[in-house]
Amino acid sequence: MTRPIEYISSIDDSKDLWKVAVRCKHLWSVTSSQNREHLELILFDSKLDLIQAIVPSYLVSKFKTQLELGCSYIMQNFKVSSNDFSFKSTDHKFKLIFCGSTFVKKVQLADIPLNHLKLIGINAIIEGKYRTNLLYDIIGGVTEISQAQIIPDNNKSKVVFSLTDLSKHHVQCTLWGKLAVQLNEYYTTHKADGSIVLLLMNARIKEPQGNYPLNVSNALNGTKLLINDLSIEEVKNLKEKLKDDLPTLSSSSMQMETTNTFVFSDLDKFVWKAEVLSLSDIAYLQTETTCVTVATLEKFECGQSGWYYDGCSECTKSVTLKDGKFMCYSKHISSEPVPRFKLEVLASDGKLKYKFVFWDVDCVKLIGKSALQMKLDLMETGDFDPLEFPYELDVMLKKELAIRAVFQPNKASLSVIGFKADEVLRTKIKERFKCEEHTSKIVVSTDDTRDGMHTASCTPTISTSEKQSHDDPQTVSDPLSITADYDPSVANSALTPSKRSIPETVEELDSAQLSSTKIIRDIKLEK
Repeated sequence: MTRPIEYISSIDDSKDLWKVAVRCKHLWSVTSSQNREHLELILFDSKLDLIQAIVPSYLVSKFKTQLELGCSYIMQNFKVSSNDFSFKSTDHKFKLIFCGSTFVKKVQLADIPLNHLKLIGINAIIEGKYRTNLLYDIIGGVTEISQAQIIPDNNKSKVVFSLTDLSKHHVQCTLWGKLAVQLNEYYTTHKADGSIVLLLMNARIKEPQGNYPLNVSNALNGTKLLINDLSIEEVKNLKEKLKDDLPTLSSSSMQMETTNTFVFSDLDKFVWKAEVLSLSDIAYLQTETTCVTVATLEKFECGQSGWYYDGCSECTKSVTLKDGKFMCYSKHISSEPVPRFKLEVLASDGKLKYKFVFWDVDCVKLIGKSALQMKLDLMETGDFDPLEFPYELDVMLKKELAIRAVFQPNKASLSVIGFKADEVLRTKIKERFKCEEHTSKIVVSTDDTRDGMHTASCTPTISTSEKQSHDDPQTVSDPLSITADYDPSVANSALTPSKRSIPETVEELDSAQLSSTKIIRDIKLEK
């Protein structure tokens, strides 16, 4: 006896052997930073209940040809997991995860409609009758295009415009990346079509914050844009009813003046060629990654070399005393070592805590004093102890910073290569990594011998540095700049961040004490 078909509303994690009759409403591909592809889809049944499903990367080749948008299926056998997306495509408490025993059969199911939209009206958006963590389908007519910035092959492309519906209220909408390019291409090739009515599926609603108004935009993945698609009854009806209220593409309010150049803001430069990630997302990294995050510095961690190391006078590497000479790994010889800050700081975003290593240049900016000057001041008062962290260092703590750092899977902390204290910039970064959290916290297995998926540990493995060519235990270097090499004479020129030497190792206490011997000797001679 075969299992009966059950409804989506009944699905929970009490079993895996669910059998459902569904239609595929939406289907898209997601490629991770490790270049692994997995599929996500939204299914609905005859009761119009929705649920999201995931095809893990190791099963993509098996199911990619079987799954088609708009087709109906009998499906059974799934792993059932909590719907833990930061931005949810459905309000179902669970999601389905395909496994090796998942069965998919395409069948004609007349009792399931061809289309089902989870619509929210513009009036409801303005009145705040929405959930900020839920994605919606939105239909509206374009009344004005206020900004267009199209950059080929660049996710920075955007189009800003106003939407209205039968309520006659208006809401701002911003499309980014490929959807902005899609709208721009339609605009330039379909001016004879008159007005524009569009459907955004899986759109995100952003609450007004400060100078930023209420806004509808596409999520990082999964948002679909349909323009003047009259095969959709709701679009056809709205276009007919608003035909006298919407401007044509040739009207002055609909002129799209696009630019192919981009003025790089401080934010763009700071996050260039870096992943903007929350601390929670950093916990799931598995390969070396330059990332930007926001965290508050809470306390100093006691490392192996106190609060400074002895550096070379010609570079930022550490020195050792060899044959009576202070020499760094690059074989520079110094008459005396230069104390440089190296501080391990525990930082938090309110959810997770990570250890960050701050190096000399950034520490001087935060503290307002060099390590050499601080050391000399302590020695003159007789309070110097290489193991005691000076009270003046505490000025670094309790600060919320936007931090650019490097993750390596074999390291125990993030190595800082720059920071910004600006509040507006921090807010923009938080908004950006919130937008990028529309991915499941489930780590998709790539092992084709396993059917299941496992949840990533909340205990991170963090890096201390960008990849350096040497693994010498006496090598310590320090970032010198955060700028990128820009060619202002070439539009859309490739921007390559300047190479930076980043520390990889921890110094022993003996090395940190080298310069104190020299300085103490000089003070005694002066007396």
